Amino acid sequence: MQEVKTLLKGDEAIIKRIWVLAWPLIVGQFLHTLMIMADLWFIAKLGSVETAAVSISTAIIGVIQVLPFLIATGAIALVARATGSKNDAAVKRVSLQSLVLSLGIGVLLLAMLYFNVDHMLKIYGATDAVVLYEAKKYIRIALLGLPFFFFNASSKAIVQATGDTKNPVKVFLIMNVMNIILDYMFIFVLKMGIEGAAVATTLSEIVAFILMLLLIIKNIFDFKMVDILHNIRLEIKTVKRIFSIGGYSLLHMITRPLTGLILYRIVLKQGVAAGAAFGIGQRLFNFVFIFLAGLGTAMSVLVGQSLGRQDTHEAEAVVKQGMRLAIYNMLIFSIPFFIMPYFLMRFFAQDMEVIKVGVDYLRICYAGVLFVIFPNVLGGAFIGAGDTFPPMLASVVANWLVKLPFAYLLSILLDFGTSGVWIAISLSVVAEALVVLVWYRFGKWKEKII
Repeated sequence: MQEVKTLLKGDEAIIKRIWVLAWPLIVGQFLHTLMIMADLWFIAKLGSVETAAVSISTAIIGVIQVLPFLIATGAIALVARATGSKNDAAVKRVSLQSLVLSLGIGVLLLAMLYFNVDHMLKIYGATDAVVLYEAKKYIRIALLGLPFFFFNASSKAIVQATGDTKNPVKVFLIMNVMNIILDYMFIFVLKMGIEGAAVATTLSEIVAFILMLLLIIKNIFDFKMVDILHNIRLEIKTVKRIFSIGGYSLLHMITRPLTGLILYRIVLKQGVAAGAAFGIGQRLFNFVFIFLAGLGTAMSVLVGQSLGRQDTHEAEAVVKQGMRLAIYNMLIFSIPFFIMPYFLMRFFAQDMEVIKVGVDYLRICYAGVLFVIFPNVLGGAFIGAGDTFPPMLASVVANWLVKLPFAYLLSILLDFGTSGVWIAISLSVVAEALVVLVWYRFGKWKEKII
């Protein structure tokens, strides 16, 4: 009996540690989701064409915006391990070199992509010309915030890896509130349409960049400019370590939005209403991931720090309790997505065709999204361990070998329409869960040397 009580107390202690790290991230993700939904609400008021155009734009930009994971994932694994082993010099070295790389890659991509928007939009083929014209206007402005987005993504990962999850949330709270206010001003007061939404997002990223830079200087370097100057040079050995961890993570993260672009082309064959419903539905699912996003990052930090202390039993216990919390989250959200999808869609769309397609999307896809707890929690553990190959393998199998082939087969060859695409999405999540679960059971992640 005493042993049971001890185990229960141990579980409670782990859940408390997870919660201490996760709750600021959950609040931040919630506020960010509200910002996304407010952004969508403003844009939806402009019409279905504008909604579809922004959905196309965010699908393209979403592919580009996963590139920081090449650096951020390596940084979070190395910084978490260094924090666990109390190696302050390594924390400073990895942090600054990660940020220099992020900013440099962001600037380089901006220069490469800004004048090639037409080529990026060609993936959509013969899609409505008016929709593509509006998308082009949005993308040209949104790309200007790319270097700042890269820096913000990496700096947030670094600060969180040290155990400070509160201050980055404060920064991104300011960013999100500013984005909503500027959305209203630029879209409706200044009558800039979807270009106004892009300007609001870019200006908000710049403000977040300034605040995160100050936070890095304070938290990591304690305002000591000597340390910054000492670590600002790039070391090939450190860069290789960052890239070796982040490389698989990049392939993992880019797979979903990249296949999403192709999937979007399949959806748009069903019409503008289908494209608008797809865009609205995707953003509604962001609510499901509010808790999961914070939980996944907490898994990465706690597992990384546990392995830094060479405590594999603690790492496993963290994962076990993380799975338990994730299951509760999915059960709660099954209520609105299965029972009330009409009301969710009705809030953002007036077109009954958009609402009808969107209701099917929410119900069918959530059946598969229930299994996302495995890629989320176990994937967070893999990242913390620096073993990023398994999540990448699972993502590739799910998206390239399941989602796209089945979407084409069911929606076009078998004429299931958009429902065929939604079924394919659900099947892909199940496939990803199975692959990552099997690999986790092998246990090699606990022995990973980085």
